[in-house]
Amino acid sequence: MNYSEGDTLTVSGRAHQLVQYHFHAPSEHTVNGLQFPMEMHLVHTNAEGQLAVIGVLIIEGPHNAAFDPIWANLPATKDVEHHLEHIKVDVDALLPSASTAYRYEGSLTMPPCSEGVKWFVMTTPIALSQVQIAAFTTLFHGNNRPVQPLNGRPAVSDTVGGSD
Repeated sequence: MNYSEGDTLTVSGRAHQLVQYHFHAPSEHTVNGLQFPMEMHLVHTNAEGQLAVIGVLIIEGPHNAAFDPIWANLPATKDVEHHLEHIKVDVDALLPSASTAYRYEGSLTMPPCSEGVKWFVMTTPIALSQVQIAAFTTLFHGNNRPVQPLNGRPAVSDTVGGSD
């Protein structure tokens, strides 16, 4: 979902604009070795092209109405881009209420897997219903990069948009 509404994430005092968000099934991050049914990535970039990504882990739970505008417009088939200008999504409503996250320096999870990405993986997952998860995974499943080793990089707990 390309985004042009002007939402920002401040990292080290620098504004990063939200440019798009997308989903993976199953999750690309794990917590204590546990993989989640899905994960949402909110991709932000600053004026110099540096990337910051918020990862939101998704568990099965009650229906999440904040996702209705997105799920009502899922494509009927894979690999087809649709322009839906009329869709209004409250991006803040897609996020967990707690703003704590695991923070680390990593890479993009899709080719070219470029390094230098500031990752913020929310510590609190959000819930989608089994029906919502199934609607997505029927179209997209296995679109996740396998978990990568930290390779000595520290992962610390922080608040989203916290300091480096």
